[in-house]
Amino acid sequence: MNQVIVTSKDELENIILLSIRKVLFERESSSNPQDQDTIFSIKEACTFLNLAQQTLYSFTSKREIPFIKKGKKLYFRKSELKNWLMEGKKKSKAEIEKEDS
Repeated sequence: MNQVIVTSKDELENIILLSIRKVLFERESSSNPQDQDTIFSIKEACTFLNLAQQTLYSFTSKREIPFIKKGKKLYFRKSELKNWLMEGKKKSKAEIEKEDS
């Protein structure tokens, strides 16, 4: 039996965006496993996360994001940043409905 799912434009965009991110993360992690251990500087991490430096410093001071501190320098593992991003993933209505059935 075919079901019609009604969703808003924003929810649909979010589902598509999350699907694209998932595919890109899977492709990236399977293509070059050594790339997962890449160490980023603060500037590189900001670029990767698309965040301002001030925001990233705020996350580190509150210990909301994984980081490495060596002396006065901050470093970030790419794999840990990806995991941190995915922790914020919200389930779509379709995913929730699939779990319920």
